[in-house]
Amino acid sequence: MTIGPFEYVKSINEKSSVVHTRDYNPFLANIALSYSLDTIMFANEMNQYPNLPPVCQYDFLYQSVRKGKRFNKWYKESDTPYLQEVMDYYQYSKSKALEALQVLTQEQLRDIIKSLDTGGQ
Repeated sequence: MTIGPFEYVKSINEKSSVVHTRDYNPFLANIALSYSLDTIMFANEMNQYPNLPPVCQYDFLYQSVRKGKRFNKWYKESDTPYLQEVMDYYQYSKSKALEALQVLTQEQLRDIIKSLDTGGQ
């Protein structure tokens, strides 16, 4: 029986036992633990030792993190309208385009879309 990656995080947080750590994914566990203020430093500590065997990483987190329920939302990129158009028009990176979107007016955005329209189907 395969245990999902978030079952390991749940077992670290709630101190429930997990029989085997064969499928333990340190990357996902560190991301999940980095969303909580009281576990972010433990996740960062494990990020500093990526070559450590997964079993050792799991054991460290299991023994170090205090018992508690942590319900944190995962970061999701918001679907920003006109982002790709601004990136294409100004040849900006994503972060620069997001900054530009804050200062551009609706009329300027319409002009950008109009200039990028190549016609056709």
